[in-house]
Amino acid sequence: MRRLQGRVRTSVLYLAPLFLFLFFFFQLPTEMIAEGDPQDTWLSHLCQRQRPHLKRVREKEHLKVTWKPVGEGSIFFTQTSCATDFSSREACAVESAALHHPDKQVILYMTSPYISSNNPINQVLLGLRNVQMHWLDLDQVFVEEPLLTWHQERFWYMNQDIAPATVSDAVRTELLRRMGGVFLDLDAITLRPLPARANWLGRLDHNQVSTAAANFTRNHRLFQMVVDAIPKAHDPRHCCTIGPKLVTSYLHQLCPDNVTVPDATDAETMESCGDITIFNTHAFYPLSYLKEDLLSIFKSREGIGPRFFGSTRAYTLHLFHSLTKSGRVISNSDSILEEAARRNCPQVYKTILENNLLL
Repeated sequence: MRRLQGRVRTSVLYLAPLFLFLFFFFQLPTEMIAEGDPQDTWLSHLCQRQRPHLKRVREKEHLKVTWKPVGEGSIFFTQTSCATDFSSREACAVESAALHHPDKQVILYMTSPYISSNNPINQVLLGLRNVQMHWLDLDQVFVEEPLLTWHQERFWYMNQDIAPATVSDAVRTELLRRMGGVFLDLDAITLRPLPARANWLGRLDHNQVSTAAANFTRNHRLFQMVVDAIPKAHDPRHCCTIGPKLVTSYLHQLCPDNVTVPDATDAETMESCGDITIFNTHAFYPLSYLKEDLLSIFKSREGIGPRFFGSTRAYTLHLFHSLTKSGRVISNSDSILEEAARRNCPQVYKTILENNLLL
């Protein structure tokens, strides 16, 4: 009997951590949800670290946003950080897309169901004529298999540290597949009107093609293949397993001779794969993610900004936020970043100067 009791105690000790994990994983911390909101477990999981911020939605200074599908021909962004405020750079990315495409609807999706209305940067976005803000309701995005089960079982949450990046990759892929349109990363400032043709993306480097800037028609074969592969390709132990490398691998499968890894073309040549155009690296990533290149966007009072814009023909300037988020520029610095803001998001830039904000 004592031996049996000992075994029971040992089993309980071993199983207790598992039961605790399951309990906290599936518990819905309702205190982070505003009164009257649906009790969405995905929201409590993805936005767990933003619980103090989401508590403030009970205050009057917040507006509720609702889900709306991507309209045909729209440009859309996704913010998966659960923040209720947008940074100056994020707002600049949105305004620049709206500025260069005045006849297109620009949709900014956010995983927080509320946006702060007293933030001056948010007020700029709320006032832009062709910009709409909507809730990125994952239950409305992942409504078809195989991502329906992948979402319902919260596979994207298995590594909380990279969950926002995982959700971002999956959402853009599924929305492009189901609805089509133009997707842009929130750290990409648009410098001129994007290519009018459909079904394009760009080289990130010699080994990867990225969807940080992409335009596709709905139900395109490429994105059907990528979506079908996500549940098996997703590895929560590592970041970005369903991002550029997965897209590149399927482009290579579709066109092994045209889309090689590494690419066999020079830096100025565009590639093609059936009806897909793959722009060279300079089109959307005029500065690479190498440290030396990225640091150049902050250099001030050396005339670098005006020189850069006097020579580049890039469609976007990608800031690689995860690598440059700690860098800041001062006003009147003639840096690449300030010059990009001054030229392409004038209302955000004006608000930055008037409120002494950081860029």
